[in-house]
Amino acid sequence: METIKLRIRFNDRIGIVLDVSKALFNYGMNILALQLMNNMMFVEIEDAYPDIMSLVNELESVPNLLSVERINDMPYQSREKQIEAIINSITPNDSPTDVFGEIMGESDVLKKTINLARQVAPTDSTILLKGESGTGKELFARAIHFASRRREKVFVPLNCGAIPENLLESELFGYVDGAFSGAKKGGRVGLFQFACGGTIFLDEISELPASLQVKLLRILQEGRVRPLGANEELILNCRVITATNRNIEEMIKNGLFREDLYYRLNVIPIQIPPLRQRIGDIPLLSENYLYKCCQRGDQCKRLSRAALEKLLSYHWPGNVRELENVVLRALHFSQETEIEAEQIVFDGGIDNVVSTGIADRTSLKTAALRVEKEIILNTLKMQGSIRKTAQALGVSHTTISNKLKKLGIKDGNYN
Repeated sequence: METIKLRIRFNDRIGIVLDVSKALFNYGMNILALQLMNNMMFVEIEDAYPDIMSLVNELESVPNLLSVERINDMPYQSREKQIEAIINSITPNDSPTDVFGEIMGESDVLKKTINLARQVAPTDSTILLKGESGTGKELFARAIHFASRRREKVFVPLNCGAIPENLLESELFGYVDGAFSGAKKGGRVGLFQFACGGTIFLDEISELPASLQVKLLRILQEGRVRPLGANEELILNCRVITATNRNIEEMIKNGLFREDLYYRLNVIPIQIPPLRQRIGDIPLLSENYLYKCCQRGDQCKRLSRAALEKLLSYHWPGNVRELENVVLRALHFSQETEIEAEQIVFDGGIDNVVSTGIADRTSLKTAALRVEKEIILNTLKMQGSIRKTAQALGVSHTTISNKLKKLGIKDGNYN
């Protein structure tokens, strides 16, 4: 058997994922893995006698499909290789296959969240990820899937708030031939059925219409789904992970969300911390964004001290997603190898610099020292030595040594 990996570009439309999957099945291909990213589908397939050109022709018959390209690695495999290289160069004793390695940060609150997610990943319990927009809930959901026993099967993400109500039901549960006017001949497999053996991730679950809340509750209770127009139910075998950025308890009080469904979803709640609660992770995250751009062929740049201080003083309502946007925007604004503070423009074009919560109770000088200490300690924990820490922060070895003395931190005592 030969394993083939493909990148498929398409114009987004409802049902294109299932149409491509059906084309692969019709061609006799065994789908080993599937990932979706920004109007691109990555599939890993297996076949005894592959005929790539014929397969490409078969796929290109799917409406709205733009191109099919053979690749060496799936996106998650490429990321795992990068993570492995980084971990091996920093902490050789750590496992190079840690799928949570993409969730970057050294703050205690993030570490506790990752440890909880890692602990529950091997189970099949339903998980509800809670957190503000942009905190990385889907990143956690993917990591949980790939750390579970279902890692070899598909991970199927769906944003419940992005699909019209009249299409959401058929997309989730599928339908049979003739189920309704305009139904596709032969019917359609629903995402719950498509996720068999794997994980389905329902983002923005709080936006699920009341009529579908009842159906989802029954699926969770009985482990069965009835496609639209079908007489028989289908047995399901998939893990359900959901996420929300809203206060569902308040929605229950207002009659907008079923309490019994909430208890079914909230078996294991995981609260994803906002960026303002782990401000010391900003240097590491920013450096990672710039590094990835450098790897993609953009000019390699670094943040000036003033630019970093500006990032640290912002309150980040858009969290990690907003941080990435701001850093990438600054990368393109800057004409030099070092990004200056004036190139840091926050979302909306307003330099909405406010207190991060530290300076509210103390002087600006003391607050700056606390943030500086947190940055140095987090980087030391990550890099493992003063030399590597100095390189990561763009200062000299002597500067870090002097800072440690000034802060009263002894060499090797970084906890």
